[in-house]
Amino acid sequence: MLSAYPDFTNFNNLLIQTGIAGEINKKHRVTVLVVANSNMVAVNGVSKDAMKEVLGVHVILDYYDEAKLKQLQTKQATILTTLYQESGRAKNQQGFLNMTNTGNTPVVFASAAPGSKLDCTLVKQITAQPPKVSVLEVSNIINIASIPNSASYLPDASAPKLRKALAPAPSRAEAPAVPQISPTKPPSANANAPAPASTSSVVSLPSRDYLASTILMIFS
Repeated sequence: MLSAYPDFTNFNNLLIQTGIAGEINKKHRVTVLVVANSNMVAVNGVSKDAMKEVLGVHVILDYYDEAKLKQLQTKQATILTTLYQESGRAKNQQGFLNMTNTGNTPVVFASAAPGSKLDCTLVKQITAQPPKVSVLEVSNIINIASIPNSASYLPDASAPKLRKALAPAPSRAEAPAVPQISPTKPPSANANAPAPASTSSVVSLPSRDYLASTILMIFS
């Protein structure tokens, strides 16, 4: 269905690459929220597994077209189950969507996870095959605010890794003091030879005053 719309080639290709397209084809009722090529920057560099989670949030396990959306009551949220919720990997309401008619714009979408914002708006209906498949364009990728550190926002493992920055050299004031080493007598030529046993005792030399007085006695 999407192959006839060149504005959604990136989204369509990701549905195929992640296997989401095959899962959609098995459903009896489904609504796919698609994003135009120019608004796909948010998922650049995301791994295949993480991309599958992100796209799964954009697949509603029910049928909604323009006629059905117009029946939504103003400022009343409708909680929808998505393909990601069905996978069993979603936590903290991540797999549910909050769809609300705010009155100012037709319909807004957001993850039902805590901390999510209503920042994804309905643009228009692209195509539909009632009552099975409906394709709606939305303004941007739906953000799952509760999992910023999960796989959904981690880069692909095949992407080049940044080099670890080297720690700066310590300043002169911070540099550790170098221990003072006392000079030692240089080793003999044959450093490996065993030291000879000591055979002489230490001889005390006469002091300078004693020698001087002895010399004076000799010449007097």
